[in-house]
Amino acid sequence: MIIDSHCHIDFDVFDNDRSLVIQNAKQAGVEKIIVPGVAYNTWDKIISCCNEFTGLFPCFGLHPYFIDKHKPKHLDHLKTYIDQSKPVAVGECGLDFYLENIDINQQIFYFEQQLDIALEFNLPVVIHARKSTEAVIKAIKKRTNLRGMIHSYSGSYEQALQLIKLGFYLSFGGPVTYEKATRLRKTIQRLPLESILVETDAPDQPVSNAKNNRNEPLCILNVIQSIASLHNTSTETIVNITSKNAGELFKLNKV
Repeated sequence: MIIDSHCHIDFDVFDNDRSLVIQNAKQAGVEKIIVPGVAYNTWDKIISCCNEFTGLFPCFGLHPYFIDKHKPKHLDHLKTYIDQSKPVAVGECGLDFYLENIDINQQIFYFEQQLDIALEFNLPVVIHARKSTEAVIKAIKKRTNLRGMIHSYSGSYEQALQLIKLGFYLSFGGPVTYEKATRLRKTIQRLPLESILVETDAPDQPVSNAKNNRNEPLCILNVIQSIASLHNTSTETIVNITSKNAGELFKLNKV
């Protein structure tokens, strides 16, 4: 059983063939998919998708990309949605210092509020961290017993060790399949498999042999193969360990 730990299957780009995409993934062994939310107006569609298809699990969050859409009242709505719909995590939330036009102070406000909500409801948190890993680590350190995953990890090996020590998993997707991503691939080689998750981030971050196409959960097979090669082990080993990791993080083993 493969678990795609981060896939936006609710996005409009899948509206015409969502059922087929999920069917193709399941035929390839992708049995469970974590569906993160990015803004308040996406949560209802996530719920609908998760109700329609077995093996899909919702998260609700406020992504830094959409900071202009977020309102403080959405944080109250987040608590309500958690109470009513029982998501497996809070997220996708985080910090993105790569795009200069996104207000950093606003990002930090919504990020830290969501970390606190995750703690309040004893849920893991799904974190987006681009060019902001150090700031993310700083925020996590302020909050004892916080747990979660760093989606599409791109920080350093040393930062990775800090995050693992803080109880976080590091998730990897399409970028690991690119041979030119030498820094990232070397980092993955040195990390313990017990701290790794696999994801697609579909429809974004396509794998190297389909870089001009829409990404899909099926493509997680390429990610698994790349990590297996880097660790000089079998794909079966990567599947077993990463599925165990995701199952424990999101409490899916009893589902």
